[in-house]
Amino acid sequence: MKIDKSKLIRWPAMPSLVMCVIFFLINVFCTNGFLQKHVILSFLSSNIPLVCVSMGCACVIISGGMDISLGAIVSLTNVIFVKLNAAGLPLPAQITICLCAALLMGLINGVIIGLLRVTPLLATYATSTAYAGIALWMLPTPAGTVMRSYCSWYNSWLAGVIPVPVLFAALIFLLWSLIMKTPMKYWVYSTGRHGYKAYVSAVPVGKTQVFTYIFAGFAAGSASLAISSSTQGGDASVGAALSMNAIAACVIGGIGLAGGVGSMVGSVFGAIFLSLVMFIVSSAHIASI
Repeated sequence: MKIDKSKLIRWPAMPSLVMCVIFFLINVFCTNGFLQKHVILSFLSSNIPLVCVSMGCACVIISGGMDISLGAIVSLTNVIFVKLNAAGLPLPAQITICLCAALLMGLINGVIIGLLRVTPLLATYATSTAYAGIALWMLPTPAGTVMRSYCSWYNSWLAGVIPVPVLFAALIFLLWSLIMKTPMKYWVYSTGRHGYKAYVSAVPVGKTQVFTYIFAGFAAGSASLAISSSTQGGDASVGAALSMNAIAACVIGGIGLAGGVGSMVGSVFGAIFLSLVMFIVSSAHIASI
């Protein structure tokens, strides 16, 4: 199969891929032991949540929307996770309830925006405040624990080859790849490019928007399950920085904020790039003041 070099160069995600490679090499040469297995695992364990949230954010932005509530969804789901563990529920039940809660929060966003026609930025700002407030009400100070066996599994290698944290992002990406083989692909991109033209062309714009926010909720829920294993506890502000970082990752990955341009792969590259930059800063022990 012949690769069209001109299309490859014009690929929106190409700049972020190049930056990922450059900063990966910088880490290799400037960070002692960066390629050691435990360092790689630690890097992935800490940064896979951002990759997951970025993929959910990408889905929304491509469809012409915006979601700044994903960080709050991560925080609230994290709080629910530790509360369920304290109640003694089995791990499968904990995970199922957490994902359902995240899907419900995504559904609320989608209904408000896709069916009630409220501006995405305004709607998700309001729901972000509500979700963060509920999380803080449920857990005013960092507390609680996550099941130790689950944390141990998360911070390990599958068959000694595949880092377990990667599975969280891989699941979201696989699900999105399957969705992109359905008519939903054309609905999402056409809604993002021009919502009115898509509507008069019989595209279910409202339902498409609802779907994208539900998908983003699922991605945020998965990110919360990952970050809970990384921190091994509950914190009502654990996802506070993820919303803005995810939007930045999408922009770096070549996804147009106006919608209809870019791909989820770009958001992954953007998130990895940001993570590599933060890792360099952390390894260099640069003071914040």
